Amino acid sequence: MYKALKKKGKIDKDIKFVAVGGDGGTYDIGFQSLSGAMERGHDLLYLCYDNGAYMNTGIQRSSATPFGTDTTTSPVGSVVKGKMQPRKNLTRIMAAHGIPYVAQTSPAHWRDSINKFKKALETEGPKFINAFSPCNRGWRSATDDAILLSRLAADTCYWPLYEIEDGVTKINYVPKEKKPIEEFLKPQGRFKHMFAPGNEWIVRRLQEEIDREWERLNREAQISSSST
Repeated sequence: MYKALKKKGKIDKDIKFVAVGGDGGTYDIGFQSLSGAMERGHDLLYLCYDNGAYMNTGIQRSSATPFGTDTTTSPVGSVVKGKMQPRKNLTRIMAAHGIPYVAQTSPAHWRDSINKFKKALETEGPKFINAFSPCNRGWRSATDDAILLSRLAADTCYWPLYEIEDGVTKINYVPKEKKPIEEFLKPQGRFKHMFAPGNEWIVRRLQEEIDREWERLNREAQISSSST
């Protein structure tokens, strides 16, 4: 509609388009249309609020839900210990579309977030920002723990803060001391079962996944740095 009205001379100004969705509507339900929009090169910014489940409709697991999480559709029982699949790395998938700008942000690092939104809105073409979004109801955490958990997500490298601009990867925040994932998990009731006797393997596997992704991200950033 915008293109048609502009072609007819009924709109004589440039308009910035921003689309917003949760992880369920972005990672899962809306992935087809999102991928299509990125591939077609539409000049828009897509913002995903990632709280790791379908929080508005009953806390069902999504493909953004971390491995081992207890949700209403991946409940913890005597046989299955929560969601048994790793979370989808949608930020990396969006970057694979070859779009001009992709980034991850966190409310605990507000200045970084402002810089990334500003950069995205100034960039022509499709852009994608994945924003960490705590949900105390679905995470079964304290109502005032949002910033604490956001900070722990970055400090454990569960949610690394980085951007990929024109194919160049840059890590925006490197923890002074990378914390173990247990520090992020313990304040949240959805992970309570992980600390029961016999479930240590869940935490260990989740830590391995995080370490592997963090190492890969660092390699990509080093390659980008050496080639620029």
